[in-house]
Amino acid sequence: MDIGNAIKSIRSELKLSRTETAKRSNLSVTALYNIENGLSFPSKETIDRLCNAMGIPVAYLLFYSITPADLPEAKRESFHYLSSTFKSFLLSP
Repeated sequence: MDIGNAIKSIRSELKLSRTETAKRSNLSVTALYNIENGLSFPSKETIDRLCNAMGIPVAYLLFYSITPADLPEAKRESFHYLSSTFKSFLLSP
């Protein structure tokens, strides 16, 4: 799982700046940068605050954080084809 990259990806798709997301979630910009770049791992409380700041359920973030390495090899190809469509659907208005 790659929570940091998932946060960065969702934030980008929602066109939220790192500064705005940090402000909304009561984090410093440095703390958010460290999370997004894998330098630190967020607590459950921080994940909740970030999801609230981006207006998404925690389940969306967890889905976005799945990497091919998290899946059995036999499921990776299917996940590859389905995940981008599903991700687009999750964040569509």
